[in-house]
Amino acid sequence: GNLSAVLSVSGDALSIVKGIAAEEKRVIESQNEALAHQALRSLLMAVRPLTASEAQAMKSAKGAEERMKMILGDGPLAFLGLWGIFDPPRTSVPPSIKMCHEAGVRVVMITGDQRPTALAIGKLVGIVGEDVNEKTAARRCADLHEDPMFRQTSPETELKRHRTWTRTMSVHDDDFKKSEEKIYKDDSELRKMTSETAIWSRAQPTDKVAIVESLVRQGKVSAMTGDGVNDAPALKKADIGVAMGVSGTAVTKNAADMILMDDNFSTIVAAVKEGRKIYGNVQKYVVFNLSVKGSECACLIAAILIGLPMPIQGLQQLVNMVCTHIVPPMALAWEDAEEYTMRIPPRETKTDLVVNKIHMLFRWLPFVVCYAIIVMFNMCFAVWMHTGFVRVDSIIGSSVMGAVPEGKAACAFAGFLDIDGHFVQDLEPFHCTCYVRDSILIREPLTVDQWGRTDSADFKVDLYSGASGDFFLRDNTPWANVGRNSLVQSCRDNYDVERICWKDGIEDFPVLPPDTNCAAYGAKLGQSMGYVMIHLGEVLSLATFRTDGFFGNARFSRAYTAVLVFNLICLAVILHVPVINHELGLAPLTTYRFLMACIAPVLLVFVSELTKIAYRHQLATQHAIVCSKSDVIKEA
Repeated sequence: GNLSAVLSVSGDALSIVKGIAAEEKRVIESQNEALAHQALRSLLMAVRPLTASEAQAMKSAKGAEERMKMILGDGPLAFLGLWGIFDPPRTSVPPSIKMCHEAGVRVVMITGDQRPTALAIGKLVGIVGEDVNEKTAARRCADLHEDPMFRQTSPETELKRHRTWTRTMSVHDDDFKKSEEKIYKDDSELRKMTSETAIWSRAQPTDKVAIVESLVRQGKVSAMTGDGVNDAPALKKADIGVAMGVSGTAVTKNAADMILMDDNFSTIVAAVKEGRKIYGNVQKYVVFNLSVKGSECACLIAAILIGLPMPIQGLQQLVNMVCTHIVPPMALAWEDAEEYTMRIPPRETKTDLVVNKIHMLFRWLPFVVCYAIIVMFNMCFAVWMHTGFVRVDSIIGSSVMGAVPEGKAACAFAGFLDIDGHFVQDLEPFHCTCYVRDSILIREPLTVDQWGRTDSADFKVDLYSGASGDFFLRDNTPWANVGRNSLVQSCRDNYDVERICWKDGIEDFPVLPPDTNCAAYGAKLGQSMGYVMIHLGEVLSLATFRTDGFFGNARFSRAYTAVLVFNLICLAVILHVPVINHELGLAPLTTYRFLMACIAPVLLVFVSELTKIAYRHQLATQHAIVCSKSDVIKEA
């Protein structure tokens, strides 16, 4: 099959002269080498004269391979010419490969071209640099095979080597039985070569399988692209087989996991970026949900342990979950990728969690702590403004004699002793004293002193303020003429605690309504403001979870704007539609009270942005560490 003749010109005729000088061969080889270094694919044309018998034999040949063997057989093969063909890469390929390097994605080229051509093309598109170690960066696929001398050893030596080497890849199957096939090197040698080589030349179908399988066994998530039938086995071995949608054969498409419809390498890079963006947005979604749920739990636990009013209760939580935990976070699916998305290596898929330690320590934990402190403090302040008390036991009241006059409780309850001496307390108080401040600027509170009436259940208070006018003033109640001591008296229960008991003979007890007395309704107003803090605080905080940077620099998002409007509408309905308001146990708020409730959400957003500074620092440190361990990024 080697060139063995030259063309000779004799007049107007061409003749073939057997024998070609070594110098002529050297010139052809040097020209071929020169073309290859220019990233040109060499095409050599030769002339092979055929006799009549040879032509007849070719006609009866079974296939192209048999005809080629006949042409490259013993007859003279004369050199005619050498051409260099340039197949320019798409202009989008070099920047895409650069982006891959920056993203820690290693690009490996497997081609049938000769090694110099493959190396030149690799440098042209940026797979390897100009100063790369060419010996290890570009190899012939023949380097994957054992030296043919290996077959010439004795069976005992061959068996000894086989026992000391590890040959577990599919290309090693039956290699010791089929002597006509090439023997591939053992796993460790293949692993070493495939881990450092980015360009493979003169590849056969089995060579592609060996390279891909070796990369997969190293734990690399490998994607293989191909269009021909001979690429199908390698596509099946890869983690992700990608077939060409335009030029790919049906066999290749069936063997692939996905089909690239435009045959463009840049589309693969864009898909990687999109996948990382989706994963990043999923992380934001999970972190946000864990943060708001953990924050609400922290508020409730703090309220229970300290004895404070609940900022949000059962049915309110269900409504809030729909309004802020389920619908709004979906807007994160439309967020842009972070600026570092394609500048860090791929994550560790086997051990990495969706939410890692940095997320929990520097994003989740600070948010939960700040949320609980801000919401609970502001809610307690709102309750204190409307009642003068903060603790639940003080707001509910007491039946202990002297608790209200001494300022230990807002309301006084009466009751009676049963036959065993146990005190049975009423469900409604008969007297409440509250200290109300309509503004944070008012130092001296307005004292609201309410006394019970027998017809108190029929009275409706002002829903926005809880004001009852003069209806419960002492002078307008049964307590005015007869006095307190004529209706109740001191009594001691079986624990020797001095209680307030009703005197005998009273049939209709003058009491206050349990839900609309100044303490109960004042607490409801404060808790309603607390609900606004939670509801509005969570949807505004979602803006800070949209990006790792300052949320004000994020692009305008129609999705987030839509969920923000949705939440404001839901909040207006919850606060001002009487049926819903009543079922949720909330009170409508005046504009002033609503604006006061907005202080906490704004403060929460501000503090959340401050905590993100430390989060970004830790994130940058982690990225620097993982990038320093990535050979691809260091080479780039």
